[in-house]
Parts: sequence; C-alpha cells; structure tokens
Amino acid sequence: MKPENALPPEWLAAQLHSPDTPHESLPVGGFRPAHDRWQPRPAAVLVPIVHWPEPAIVLTVRSRKLSLHAGQVALPGGGRASAEAFPLGTALRETHEEIGVGPDLVAVHGLLDCYDTITGYRIVPVVASIDSDSRLRACPDEVDEIFTLPLSVALDPGQYRHHRVVRDGHAHDLVSMPHPRWLIWGATAAILHQLCQKLS
Repeated sequence: MKPENALPPEWLAAQLHSPDTPHESLPVGGFRPAHDRWQPRPAAVLVPIVHWPEPAIVLTVRSRKLSLHAGQVALPGGGRASAEAFPLGTALRETHEEIGVGPDLVAVHGLLDCYDTITGYRIVPVVASIDSDSRLRACPDEVDEIFTLPLSVALDPGQYRHHRVVRDGHAHDLVSMPHPRWLIWGATAAILHQLCQKLS
C-alpha cells in the first residue's frame, strides 16, 4: 500500500511532458557555450520514485573506477545506444543495468525538459515510479552505492542552492543540494530542482 502522501499518478503525469513527446521538441536548459558549434550527445536518465517506506527518489553514487563523473551522485541513466527507443528505452535499459530494476517494474509518468551538461550531453529525464516488489541491486562496475532522497526534500525549494560559475570565460548557473552524506550537484541537482518546480 502506498503512503497517503504519495503523488497520484494521474496528477503527476499532468505536470509533465507526455512520454511520447519527441525529444527534439522538448525545451532545453542547462549549459550554454559561447560558440555556435554545440552538438551535445543524447542521453537519458530515470527519475525513479519509490513509495516505501515513504515516497523517495532513488539516487546512485557512481563508481570511483569510472573515467567520467567518478564518485558523484547520479540518477540511473547514460548515453543512447544505437537502434534503441529514445529516451524511454535508454532510461529503462540503464536503470536495469545500474540498479537491477527491470522495465516491467517501472511505470513511466512523463518527461522533464532536456538538460545540457558541460561534458557535452543532452539529458532527457524520464519520471517514473518503481514497483514496491523491486529489489535494488547496484551494478559493481558502475555504482558504488544506492540511496534514497525523501520526495518531501526534493520538492522543497528551500533545499536548493544556486551558484554562478565561470568556465572558459563563459558564466552559467549551477544548482546544488546539501545532504548528510553526499554532495548532490550538477545535472542531478538541476534535474531534481526542475522536478521541484514542476510539482510544487
């Protein structure tokens, strides 16, 4: 049984872009370079909502053995593989690989706006609920740890910190969120902040 403060799926879906929205037509936020040669690679992440023992979002700590973003807090996801449905297929495949939750245990609600990263990816966030029968298992090659962030915290605007940073002479905004154990920042914090804006 879901807690009383769980988000009704119909209401949640109404706040998001439809899952079948072409990713090319989604609004784009995030990093903006000073030049006009920007061609970010497509990627997708799942924003997985669980409802036990309270509504929360599943987050991972990336393996410290990885060459990119090692040790950082992340949502399950990654780059698009050729010939797979995008963004849903990418987000579901990566979620299965990284935290052991198969597509049959995921109920997709909708999409958030795209987010461009400094490292050259255009991320499509897919918001979904995970079935209560799911057993989270970290892929040892990609994930050091799995933890949950209470949904009440993620949807509290006061939890977010806003920063102005300069890279290669170009200023852009960065979002972070304090946590007792982990620093949540970058694309992950920005996507959670966007979810907060959509649902609050």
